[in-house]
Amino acid sequence: MHPVLPTRIFNTRKDDYEQPEIILGKEPGLFDTINKSHPALWKLYKTLKSQDWDENEFDYAPCNVQFKGCDRNTYDMMVKTLAWQWEADSVAARSITAVLAPVCTSSEAWAGWVEISRNEIVHAATYSEIVRNSFDNPDDILREILAVKEAMSRLQVVSDVFDAALAVSHDYARGACDNDQATFNAIYLFIVAMLCMERIQFMASFAVTFGICEGTGWFQPIGKSIQKIAQDEFEVHVQYGKEVLRALDRTERGRAAFEQCEAKIVAMINEVTASEVAWTEYAFSEGRELTGVTRRMMIDWVHFSAADVARFFGLEDEVDFPLVDVNPLKYMEAWLDMSKIQASNQEEDTAQYKVGVMQRDDRDAVFEIDF
Repeated sequence: MHPVLPTRIFNTRKDDYEQPEIILGKEPGLFDTINKSHPALWKLYKTLKSQDWDENEFDYAPCNVQFKGCDRNTYDMMVKTLAWQWEADSVAARSITAVLAPVCTSSEAWAGWVEISRNEIVHAATYSEIVRNSFDNPDDILREILAVKEAMSRLQVVSDVFDAALAVSHDYARGACDNDQATFNAIYLFIVAMLCMERIQFMASFAVTFGICEGTGWFQPIGKSIQKIAQDEFEVHVQYGKEVLRALDRTERGRAAFEQCEAKIVAMINEVTASEVAWTEYAFSEGRELTGVTRRMMIDWVHFSAADVARFFGLEDEVDFPLVDVNPLKYMEAWLDMSKIQASNQEEDTAQYKVGVMQRDDRDAVFEIDF
């Protein structure tokens, strides 16, 4: 006689395959691709798979020479930005599946989150490879990066929400808390925090990296690799988070979560935005400058990015920062839209490619061939 599998590992009584809840629904059973109750999530999952890439695709040797030859202000701004990017993607790579594994009850949503988590590992590994290959003594730079306290505190707001969600998720997994609205709200806030990090904080950070590459012409391999990261984040991760939240808003518990957590969401958006403004003030302090970009322009970019999140939730009138409607950093349009940068593969490393996009349409066809 075969042992009975625990319900949370495989639910033999699952009967909601046609319309499963994304989180905290009936425990998963078969991984189902027959029923597509969230086709937008599945499409984004497939898009991310088609953009698959590897952290070792770019040659950072020129950056080693440029870090030695650039002025101290440019060096500091690039290293301090890499410090936060590396930390943030390390957090994302570890947190997504750790928090969501016990509570995700949709095949489509789980496939997307696992792929995003795997993608974040590539992102974190990319920053590690940038440091390993761009400096003679990468361990010294690692210690220098860990000493940038401003980068660590920049992630505090999101980290607190992540920690709370991780505790609730694991309590739920071991039966220490119920599948109630409070548990749902903690996971809901985690998804909101991911959106704030990816749409506001990552975009603010990318603007500094690309501004240095654009203004100086240096560090192009770093720029190209981080452009791949930005493509993943902007085109898929952000859209995935928004699509999940839209789907949750179509459910009773999702609407209740937003109503009950609205004040916390407003506070989170405000605090994340304020932390990015404070980081910008710090980045442009101590004589540091960015060619072609002023401190005011960068702060406006932060508010431009944050305005998108505020509008997504319909909270424009509740946030306490100005809603910037016009992109103040025109160069970001090219760096975030891969199709606007045309480069020959023979001339330079290019981030503009996709895999797995060719599909056979002749399956089961019979051809007459005359030799």
